[in-house]
Amino acid sequence: MAPTATQPLPPGADGAHITYCRLCEAQCGLIAQVADGHIVKVEPDRQHVTSEGHLCVKGPGMLHVTYDPDRVLTPLRRNGPPGSFEPVSWEEAMTDIAQRMQAVIDRHGGDSVGAYVGNPLAFATQHHTMARLFLMALGSGKMYNATHIDTGAKHLASELVFGHPFRYTFPDLERCDFLLMLGANPLVSHMSLISEPRAHKKLDEIAKRGAVVVVDPRRTETAKRFEHVAVKPDSDAWLLGGMLKTLFDEALVDTAALQRIDGWQSLRDAVTPLSLDEAASRCGVPAPQIRELARRFARARTAAAYGRVGTNRGNFSSLVSLFIEALNLVTGRFGQAGGAVIGHSAFENPEAPPMALPAYGSLRSRVGNLPLLGAATQPTGAMAGEMLTPGPGQIRAFILDGGNPVLTVPGGDATREAYESLDLLVALDLYVNESTQYAHYILPSTTFFERADITDLWSPNAPRPWLQAVDRVIPPRGQARDGVAFYNDLLQRLGRGPVLAPFKVPGGPEAPEPMQAADVLLRTGQWGDRFGQRPEGLTIEKLRTEHPHGIRLAENVDAAASWQRVRLPEQRPSLGHPLIADEIQRLRNSPPGDPAHPFKLFGRRKLRSMNSWMHNSEELVRSDVPTLLVHPEDAQALGIASGQTVRVSNPRGRIEVMAEVSADVIRGSVNYPHGWGHAAGWQHANGLAGANVNLLASDDPKDWEAVSGMCLLDGIPVAVSAL
Repeated sequence: MAPTATQPLPPGADGAHITYCRLCEAQCGLIAQVADGHIVKVEPDRQHVTSEGHLCVKGPGMLHVTYDPDRVLTPLRRNGPPGSFEPVSWEEAMTDIAQRMQAVIDRHGGDSVGAYVGNPLAFATQHHTMARLFLMALGSGKMYNATHIDTGAKHLASELVFGHPFRYTFPDLERCDFLLMLGANPLVSHMSLISEPRAHKKLDEIAKRGAVVVVDPRRTETAKRFEHVAVKPDSDAWLLGGMLKTLFDEALVDTAALQRIDGWQSLRDAVTPLSLDEAASRCGVPAPQIRELARRFARARTAAAYGRVGTNRGNFSSLVSLFIEALNLVTGRFGQAGGAVIGHSAFENPEAPPMALPAYGSLRSRVGNLPLLGAATQPTGAMAGEMLTPGPGQIRAFILDGGNPVLTVPGGDATREAYESLDLLVALDLYVNESTQYAHYILPSTTFFERADITDLWSPNAPRPWLQAVDRVIPPRGQARDGVAFYNDLLQRLGRGPVLAPFKVPGGPEAPEPMQAADVLLRTGQWGDRFGQRPEGLTIEKLRTEHPHGIRLAENVDAAASWQRVRLPEQRPSLGHPLIADEIQRLRNSPPGDPAHPFKLFGRRKLRSMNSWMHNSEELVRSDVPTLLVHPEDAQALGIASGQTVRVSNPRGRIEVMAEVSADVIRGSVNYPHGWGHAAGWQHANGLAGANVNLLASDDPKDWEAVSGMCLLDGIPVAVSAL
């Protein structure tokens, strides 16, 4: 039986420590058992207010990462070719880093400094904020993350339809009767962009009440459990466009809801010319099935449409995300219990005016002239180009704060070249990976067991709103430090203030720690104590001591309040942005295929993998062999058998991978997981099979979706041949 814990322990103390997982939005509760100052076992927290004992294999797998012999535990300075390092002291490293960065700023200006924030640090509450505030202190807008390879289209749709790029709609799982999921596989990814640890249970309950329909080119683990609609890769826009046309043609829209929506007429006029027969041909779903799916959605008691990574990485990813929002809006599902809702952060002060953002498209990238999503995030695919293209604003110094762009961003070879060209590359990481091996310095970072944290980053997307704050389980191993220590130290050496200075309170520390800043935001937010004015309100200390397993903020998300969270004039969502009609016209004019590269390549996530950086754990990946899924009829025509090495190629490159013949994929498509192809400082990962599938993706901005800057990573045209 798993150990129980009722009160938090000091970091490193022997006993059962209450904590939670920070590997995805689910944020499942954990109990970490410590003996002699070391974590010896990680188990589910059965007293957790939301996960209630649920846990996947990756949370306990962080134990192996924390004590991995290949983990970086001391500052490293490069002393030769990529991957060659020598240990140095923090003082020696920071002195040289500050001198080099100051020289870059003096010569090229503050905008010549950039940063990328990625996993395994991206799910820390304050981490993105620290990197962004650091760049702002230097006068730089060169902020990068994984947005343009996973969620950017959703950001853009949220911005255009609701006025806020970082508050997403999500389905109210607790009260939903009909859930339409596109490009999502919750049985593996745990309901991405939704904080619901027990998603599989919630989906089972929806299916009992009505239906869960999974739209995907692969019969995924989730599709096998529920109802599957097989669709061609990168064709969701045709399916959704056909559904919307059906809704308007057959008067299945909610007329009362339309009165609260701006621009719906222009959407109706734009989808009316769509041919359902052409939509069926393009997406592979028969026209009668498209009509029936629209009717079922409109006639269900409650319903919600939800799309995830599989809908965000194609040629029309923004249009797909906009169509999903439109589907929820015109059927009256937005702001309805059991429909699509917008949550509320415990850090947001309901009395404060919303922060004004520059208009969409007003800020654009130097390379590719692409719009910055949320007026802040640079297109990740252009990161290498920003380093290699001369001129004002060229990146000359860069901080790689987690992540592995060489494997995860298109054009890995160009990324390598770009990193080698820099005057300064500093990596904050756990490993010498395929990207950090090019750094001048690698500085040891903490795992989530070595960091205090609070769940607010994703709890606004919780159908059952909750909050939890935890301390470190153990002190940082070796010389590892939290990122805020690095940013504060570097800013001080550059003659600037602490990174979290905006969160200083009277009488508080000059350089607030992340949890001190979080406390300020929590106490001034909706459920906070207002610094004593509301004694029943929350503080970080109260969360830790009185609610160590988390606290339920409400039984269900306040669906009706979603309308109050619309940031457009008069809190009216809009479906009338000209971009929508333009993208529908572009969809209608798009060619049906590439005869020279007849297969569409798309990706998948594997349960025992976390992108590229958990492959060094033998226990996690001992049976996790990446394979290229090929439909049996395609395999027969190509002369391919399971276990055979095949070549996948296009004008961008070629890879050789192991084939697996499977009826789970639709004909004309092939499927391969991302994050493989290791050759760096992690010994077990280096010995694994697999190739970097992103070598087949284009790093040319002309090949991306222009309206969002999203890279094309699903639906890549390829040729497949037997070796």
